[in-house]
Amino acid sequence: MEDKTSPMASPTIMIVEDDKDTREILGLVVQRKFSDATVCAASNGREGVDLFKRQSADLVITDINMPVMGGIEMVKAIRELKPDIKIIVLTADTGKAALEESVGKGFQLDHYILKPIAYQSLFLAIEQSLAEIPGRSC
Repeated sequence: MEDKTSPMASPTIMIVEDDKDTREILGLVVQRKFSDATVCAASNGREGVDLFKRQSADLVITDINMPVMGGIEMVKAIRELKPDIKIIVLTADTGKAALEESVGKGFQLDHYILKPIAYQSLFLAIEQSLAEIPGRSC
């Protein structure tokens, strides 16, 4: 079995986004920038939890507002499975309440990316998140 904490293991990045076009473009851009990574995707929080159970990830990039199950509820469920999972939140919601709720759930401010996505900021957040995983470097 592959050791996911080994520096030789390629990272798995899970993208959870309900907008199909955004999800597909984000997947392509992330895969191109991080070519050694395995990128998988889900269209809502419920699918994200199910996918995480089948294929654990090192990093989750998620929207907050999604149908079926939102990003915050999904992260809570995933953190019950893997408490130290790295999370990057993508959102168009700039309201103070959404930010406070996200921070209250353990999101770090430097891992909170507003839409439209500034890809250089996203890449930096991904690099920082992967570098924070013990035994892994970007």
